[in-house]
Amino acid sequence: MNSTRYASIDVGTNSAKMTIADISPTSTIWVRDESAATRLGEGVQGTRKFLQEVPMRRNLDALKWFAEVAKEEGVAGIAAVGTAALRDAENREDFLRRVYDATGIPIEVISGDEEARLSYLAARRDPHWLSHRELIVIDVGGGSTEVIFGLDSQIVSRMSVNIGAVKLTESILRSDPPTITQLSNANLEAQAQFGSLPLGYDPVNAVVVGVGGTVSNLAAMGLGRFATSETLHGFELTQDALEDRMEQLATLTIEQRKTVEGLDPKRADIILGGAILLSQALARLNSLKIAVCTRGLRWGVLYDRFLSKE
Repeated sequence: MNSTRYASIDVGTNSAKMTIADISPTSTIWVRDESAATRLGEGVQGTRKFLQEVPMRRNLDALKWFAEVAKEEGVAGIAAVGTAALRDAENREDFLRRVYDATGIPIEVISGDEEARLSYLAARRDPHWLSHRELIVIDVGGGSTEVIFGLDSQIVSRMSVNIGAVKLTESILRSDPPTITQLSNANLEAQAQFGSLPLGYDPVNAVVVGVGGTVSNLAAMGLGRFATSETLHGFELTQDALEDRMEQLATLTIEQRKTVEGLDPKRADIILGGAILLSQALARLNSLKIAVCTRGLRWGVLYDRFLSKE
């Protein structure tokens, strides 16, 4: 067992992900990432929100694999969090019990505000943005979207809206490809969701950073075969480039999107919904660009849960 090696797991609406890193007061060194497109939030719609059996089994299999990897890497501790799908689900306790019985890993279902805080922490501690006093972090997830305003290490305000790429797709963008009416309705819904965000910000002093699979995949579409975690981290996606991506995606079927270079085929069905949410959030903030942070919520969990132990 490595006494400085820890793992964090994010059980999200669209995917389950794990990051393993060596952590000390002076450095945080990445060791390994694992992820699976498990779609825990699949079919969680309507008045009564229940996790479905097949998605639960997919997630359980993935978490068993994560537990094996963590043991193989000799981690000293694991912190796991669950986000929007588990917040919404009425039968989440059954799923949490099954996970713990099978893996010994307790999953903490965190609030939208806590998810926002941890996502901000991930970007704030990163060397790319340490020197920026004013930081705005956007995290478009599968089931919710977080927007966090910060000054230095302090969060000034944070907002979590209960809609993400999976929810917007399942509720509105049902056709393949979507109709003009569906695209219009999706944009109106996203616009309404971000209506309570502050109007704009000072572009001279603030920098907008995006975490999560939506922004990294949209940026990767521009880099194509040159897209890696390293080349994407810190890359700036402009609003104009984002609009071009949306126009392209709106005309393609899901199967056609799977062939787009740089785009993860497992995200092909929900990437347009994520792009619409990101675009409307940036428009509300009056931002012309967003920087990509490939170290998102999981890194915030690592910093928050384990850095104090070192």
